[in-house]
Amino acid sequence: MQNKLTRRQFIGAGAACVLVSGVGLFGGCMGASETSANDVSLKTAKNSRPNKFRIKFAPRGLFRASTGKDPFYRLKWLSDNGFTAVEGLIFVMPSKVYKQEEMNTQRALGAYAKELGLEMGCISSMNEKSFPVMTANQVPVKDRVVRDKKAVRDCLARQMDNTFGVMERIGCKTFIIGPGIVDKELSPEKQYENVVENMSFCADYCKRYGFTMEIEPLNTTSHPNMYCDRAALGAKIVRDVNNPHCRLLYDVFHEQMQVGNLDSLDNPDVWSCIESFHIADAPGRNEPGTGSINYEKVLKKIWDKGYRGFIGLEHGQSDKSLEGDQKLLRIYRKLDSVAG
Repeated sequence: MQNKLTRRQFIGAGAACVLVSGVGLFGGCMGASETSANDVSLKTAKNSRPNKFRIKFAPRGLFRASTGKDPFYRLKWLSDNGFTAVEGLIFVMPSKVYKQEEMNTQRALGAYAKELGLEMGCISSMNEKSFPVMTANQVPVKDRVVRDKKAVRDCLARQMDNTFGVMERIGCKTFIIGPGIVDKELSPEKQYENVVENMSFCADYCKRYGFTMEIEPLNTTSHPNMYCDRAALGAKIVRDVNNPHCRLLYDVFHEQMQVGNLDSLDNPDVWSCIESFHIADAPGRNEPGTGSINYEKVLKKIWDKGYRGFIGLEHGQSDKSLEGDQKLLRIYRKLDSVAG
């Protein structure tokens, strides 16, 4: 079986060190001896495989005590424990030029996830958090700032080209995008106009290559000066862009932190724009049950409204021990029971 041989070669050579975030699913690298140390746990998982989750929970950077750093083993462990999706596999650096070894590893990981039946949720790529790229048509070039629409469009196209390459290799169809921070020199009206124009450009580019971008609003407590700071604004941008390749990522944590409630889930103008969800409890951004959000109620509402897409588990883990991993699995088993 050629695919299995390729994976063993990658693991044995330690080639699973692709360029990733420390909190991403593929964080880190493991040698062959460490892989062998997990054989007992792997056999146990095989012999007691639980039912698959009904809700499409997509973990990101969790269960590390059980899965270690080997990305191939981590995918196998998630599948063996009932998950049907993963997210945050690779945090793309839009300016990164990937080496052949990195691209080969990405292809191998994507092929293995597909073999296991794991669907790929969105990847984080172009959610700008420190510069008014789309709001003010500004891009940093070496030691200066260029305020020029064409320069911005060229920059966005290069970033998308790089992102699409990774997405093709791992088998992913959606990525996260954001307009950047507020520009204090421009009026709110002009900034909004710029954002819609730039997002429209990106959506048309996505349509050309068959991908979809998800605008993710971020709260201004943990991400100061963010322009798109709530679901209602993100949905308004999506509606004005008016392109099926531009959708909304509804992050429950960010919405709760920014607005103080989740009433926007009942707003048809918002609901109709949602492509996927992220969840984390507030205010600590750890697993459900560690904060103020009633996730049984939230997930039941989402399920009952007919949503069957990705629920990205974008949160920390308060107990990172082996027992903590089992506790977290129990939490999600209980939450999955709302899918009646």
